This record gives sequence, C-alpha cells and structure tokens, in this order.
Amino acid sequence: MNKNKKIVALICAMAMIFSMFASFTVVNAEEITKGIVLEYESSSRTADTAVVVAKAVGFEKVDSYTVNINVPDGVTKVTASGLLISGGVENLANGVYGYSVATATAVDVPSDGVLGKFEISLPSSVTDSFDVSLQEKSGISYGSEKLSTVRNNLTISTTTVEKYVDPSITPAPTPVTTRVPKPTKAPVPTVDPDATVVPTKAPVEVTKGISLEAETAANGKVAVVAKAVGFEKVDSYTVNINVPDGVTEVTASGLLISGGVENLANGVYGYSVATATAVDVPADGVLGRFEFTLPSTVTDSFDVTLQEKSGISYGSEKLSTVRNNLPIAWTTVKISSAEPTPTAAPSVVGSVALNKLVSSDKVTGENVANNESDYRIGIVVTKNGAEAEYGTDFIAFYGDKELTEDEYVGLVNGYLDSIDGVTSLKDVIDNITFKTYNSGVKIYAELVNANNEVVDNSTVNADPTPTAKPTEPSISVKASSTTVEFDKKFTVTATVKNAKDGAKVAFTTNDDEKYAVIFGTPTEINSKGETKATYVANDKAGTVTITATYKDTEGNEKSASVKVTVKKASTTTGGNDATTSGGGPGIIAPGNTGAVTTPNTNTNYKPDFQDLDSVEWARTAINGLAMRGMINGRDQYTFDPNANITRAEYCQILMGAINALNAKGESTFADVPSTAWYYNAVSVASQLGIVSGYGDGNFGPNDLITRQDMALMTYKTAKIMNKSLEPVNAEITFEDSHEISDYAFEAVMTLQKAGIINGMTDTTFEPHSNATRAQSAKVIFDTFVDAQ
Repeated sequence: MNKNKKIVALICAMAMIFSMFASFTVVNAEEITKGIVLEYESSSRTADTAVVVAKAVGFEKVDSYTVNINVPDGVTKVTASGLLISGGVENLANGVYGYSVATATAVDVPSDGVLGKFEISLPSSVTDSFDVSLQEKSGISYGSEKLSTVRNNLTISTTTVEKYVDPSITPAPTPVTTRVPKPTKAPVPTVDPDATVVPTKAPVEVTKGISLEAETAANGKVAVVAKAVGFEKVDSYTVNINVPDGVTEVTASGLLISGGVENLANGVYGYSVATATAVDVPADGVLGRFEFTLPSTVTDSFDVTLQEKSGISYGSEKLSTVRNNLPIAWTTVKISSAEPTPTAAPSVVGSVALNKLVSSDKVTGENVANNESDYRIGIVVTKNGAEAEYGTDFIAFYGDKELTEDEYVGLVNGYLDSIDGVTSLKDVIDNITFKTYNSGVKIYAELVNANNEVVDNSTVNADPTPTAKPTEPSISVKASSTTVEFDKKFTVTATVKNAKDGAKVAFTTNDDEKYAVIFGTPTEINSKGETKATYVANDKAGTVTITATYKDTEGNEKSASVKVTVKKASTTTGGNDATTSGGGPGIIAPGNTGAVTTPNTNTNYKPDFQDLDSVEWARTAINGLAMRGMINGRDQYTFDPNANITRAEYCQILMGAINALNAKGESTFADVPSTAWYYNAVSVASQLGIVSGYGDGNFGPNDLITRQDMALMTYKTAKIMNKSLEPVNAEITFEDSHEISDYAFEAVMTLQKAGIINGMTDTTFEPHSNATRAQSAKVIFDTFVDAQ
C-alpha cells in the first residue's frame, strides 16, 4: 500500500470525523482553572535570553505568591520584571529560580493575570528547546485560600521554551514521515451535540523516566505504582510522592531494588535506593508499589505527583526533577463511591459487541500491508456526556483476551500487529466486545475506508446493570533479612491478594541454590494470603534473587522477587550487634561509658559497614565512634548513613561523648518517662542546661532532630566541657541565614567557623532540615573525639 496515501487517508478521515461532529473537543494541553500558569513569551526570545510569564488563574485578588521554576544548567542570572507585588525575595540555586512575596493588604489581579515576567539569561550551551515547570514550594493565596505544590493542590504548570531560530536563516524542509505512528488514543467524536465532553487534564507523556499509576481507592486503601519507562537496567532510583494530610504510614512492596531508605515528612513520602550492580527492569517496569491508608477527611479524588529530588539512573544516564530533565509524572487517585442503581436497557446486559455498531461485511477489498489495514474505526465512549475512562468505565476484549488500552487503540486504528492472530479488520470487528463497569455509558463507532468514506456507523446506549470489575490476583514478597551470614536461616514471605481457590506459590532462586538453599517445604497460602519458605545461607558470598510465582487454575500467573546478600561469617568480637541499652534504637550503643579521650584498643572489633561510599566525608567519624562502642549500625554491614536521627538518640550519643551516661539526673519532661531507655541521658542534659524542651513541658524524644538543634545541643555541651571552638574558617553568610532561629544562630555560626559543621550546599545551611546519622556522627566525632 502506498504509505503516503495512507497518511493522507488517515488525516482526511480524522478531519471528516471532526467536521461531522462540531461539538467534539480534544484537550491537547493541561487546562488549569485555579492556580498559576506559566507561559513562554515567544516574542521576547533571543539567542541568549528567554522570558517566562507567570499568571494567576481563578483569582481576583492575591496577598502572596511564590514562583519557583527550573532553569537550564549554567544559568547564573534571572531578571524579574512587571511584578504584581514588588519587594519580594529572589533566589537562584541548584538550577531553580524563585521569587517569593507577601503583602499585608491584598492586591487586585489585572485582567491579563500577570504575576511577573522572568527573563532567563541563557548560556551558549543551551541550543535546544526546554521545558520550564513550577517547582516545589510554589504557591498562591488570598485570605484562607492557599494553593501550593507541597500538598499538590496547586497544579504543576509547564511551558516549553522553543529553540531559538535565527530569522535570517531559511530552515531546511522537514522530511515526510513514511509511517503514521500508532496513535495513543482513538479519535473521540461526540455523538450527542447537547453533551459536551468535560475537559480533563492531559496526562504527561513519559517516554524516558518514571511514570506513576494509581489504583482506585477502596476501603480507605490507596496504592500508587512507580514504573521505569525507557530503561532496560537501573542502578538507582528515588521516588518522592505527595500524600494527603493525615497519612502517617506508607508501605512499600514489590520493590525492584530493596533495602532502600524510606521517609515520610511534611506530606511527602520518599523511597531512595542504589545498588553497586545494575539490575534488569522487568517487562512491567515496576520499581515499587506504595500503599497508604487515607484519613476520613479525604473524600475527593486527588493527584499524586513526582516531587522534588525524584530520579532514576543507569550508569552515566541520570534523570532527576532537580534539573527538570525527568518529566514530572502524575496520576489521579479516584475515590470510589456508590453508583446509583442504573436502569437496565432492554437489549443490553453489560456488554456490547463491536459488530453491533459497524458491520464487518462493509470491509471489502481490503489491502493489508505491513500489518496495517486500509480501514480504521473511529470510536467514542462517553459516560453521562463526559469522556469515559478506559479500565474504569469500560474495557475491551478480543475474544477472551482482555486488551490493554494501547492494544485496543492500535486495533481500531488499523494496526493489525497490535496482538497476535489478527489478519484483517474483519477479525477486529467480529471479535471485539465492550464491557461496561458503570451506568450512563454511550458508545459510538464509524467505519472509514481508504477513500475517506464513512461506510457504516451506529450508536448504542450501553446502560446496563454494571458488570462487577474483576479482581486480579497480585503478589508481593519480602525477606526477614536482606543480609545474612553463612549457615544462618532466613524466611521469605510471599503475600497474595485476591488468591483463587486451588492457587499455589512456588519459590525459586536465580543461581541453582549456589548462595542459599531452601529448608523444608514452603507453607500453603493461609487465610491472610501469606505463604512462607525458609532458606539457609550457603558457604559462598554473593547475592541471591528469590522469586515467588503465583499460579491458579484460571491461568493467572504473577511473580515477585527479593534480593538477599550472603556475607562471610563474622570473626570479630566487641560491639556493633545492633542491640541497645534499655531497648533504644540501634544507633545507641549498649552499656556505653562515654570514655572517648583515647581509642578503645582493648577490642578486636573493626567496623565493616558496606554502605558508606555516599558519605566518604563521614567514614572516619562513623568508624571511629563504632570502634569506641558509641554508635552501632543497623546490622554488621549496614550503617544506613542517610537515615534521620531522633532528639533522644542524639542526646544519648552526646552524653556518651562526655562520659555522662552513668551520671544521675531527674527529668521534669512530661513525655520522658523514667522507664525510657533515654531517660538518664535526657535528664542529665536537662540539668546541665543543654536541653530545655519545647517550652510546653515536653522534650519530643521521638521527633527528628533538626540541623540547627543538633548544632545548638553540641555547642552547649562543648561550652560545658571547655572544648576549644576557635575559628579555623571564615564565616559564611548563608543565603538562608534568616531561616536560622535566633536561639540557634550563635551555635550554628560558631561551629561553622570552627570547622565542625558545614552547609548542605556552598550557600545554604537548611537549618530546619532533619539531621542524618552520618551528619550526627561527624559533628560529635569532630567536636569531642578528634580534638583530643
């Protein structure tokens, strides 16, 4: 078949559909009705500058706004002009420019909505077009109405800055495409001229990076799946997503790489992991599944979006949201609600065959070439006048095979290779059946031939009793420990949801049991959907992948895997057994006396943490405290340096550093009971004036300690112990110095000049960020141990 002719035929066919149905609307871009919109000002584009305009939408007045936008690498200057409210704070750091301002008296928004224009001075290295998007902490408010990206109730607007083209140069002609690409969505003509399709946000098309998929909320449970797109292997990934207010726990399962760091704070959940050896991305691309329970206050559907510092990498290819070269994917979590009982149409009972809408007899003289048909079918499915959603409102089957949306769209557009076994469009028409899951569904189809003629069309009101959406089985797997020694036993637990009667789960390894051998017979699936297998580590160090595969009599098969690292058996003695004195967290050493003036040379224990490469600057401090029995890892080989630390944990280590753990004290804090493992440390620190709590009678022992509070407690302790804090560095004026609380300012600046504490970057201190285990070890070691 002449391919140019096919292109023309397809375009003309689409044009005919559009002209026939005047009310048909295609939403090609994100439609924002309330918030901030970014627009690229093409008229101001030059070879070395680009202007992005921020506009208020849906606001007649504003009293504050913050516009944070990404800029390309190498940008050192952004100029703000035409500001609705002037006198704000500007900042340009780490590839993000921000302008933030507030006023005591609200101002009127002009008719053009302009909040400000931002002229970006581009380096010579920027030669292609690039996207500019709203970044984290952008926001706009008037009175009590506050929209921000932190909770994701401010839509993340994006605009494209076009590549600069010298108007004096005539561009070369664009080559003709030889094959029409498979459409991502079938044409959607509107059947009923009185029913206007409700515009919806257009999804972000991710061809390389991380995509998000949400499962409809049911019984208060929500799961969001993160998938790798365009990667065959990965060696690290970070998924940061917003969660609604009130969510206190997120459970990760089905992880491609396990053993990462989880964090849930300020409405953002994060999972971050890296591995020395890249792993293969499975066919379904799943990086991990993240499940949380919604509080009762969440009653409406909401968006889940990739947040700042999300990223994915393999080797030198690193994509992240910091530079905006990772598309900011989002997905909508739909809150399920009871459907009203629909009135059943007399001739439809929940399914409609495509050959009831168009006849396969109309496909005559078909010329099939390159697995493409001369014919195509334009289909629209609406629900109460709005566009119906595939997989939620309806689904298509080819015979007994449930089609993915891509397979369905490919088939009706004449791409016969979308699934196996299709030889002509007659097969498609005679074998596709629609099943509806909700009421108010209407289906329209029209058959168009190679001559751009509509040869058949029809409409069906598919308004039956809804078909119950099938529950698919799923499986996740976890190990009792991801690091084991020779001859040690460990348990692998597979959890199956929606298991069918007679289903079985089999456990296999990727190495013929070279590193671990199964011990006994796996259990059957119990009432909780769990089945377990016990393994014993073999006498060879390495990493084993254990896969649990679910199979049932209905032909369903699902698999999930977990990686376990087998280590050499420990031959050392001494501390670092991850136990605690009085039941405290593993970072607090058992029985610590606090003697640190000379190294403890009476032990053969040598730290062997395997995860310190990312914190090389803290390796000496971590190993030095561990050798003295003052700090422990999660296990023999894992320190977890980037995890956060609580106020009680830091106080315990600090009192150990000055040999004060055996002193006696009395706590007056209401939330520090005498039975707590940290009672003595907090009591002594309180009596010495090192800690004073929050002022409401509480200490907050389980709260994560901030960087400024870590500095303050260390500074006060050093003063009591007469430790020298003489300046060795010039004072740094951090860009966020104004964010350091007055009570901690002297402590932060003294420790900075003494070379004890640094900023998070060369220009920012981040006083309210939570301190990490590595940072805590470095500060304590440098202040009280290394100085001896």
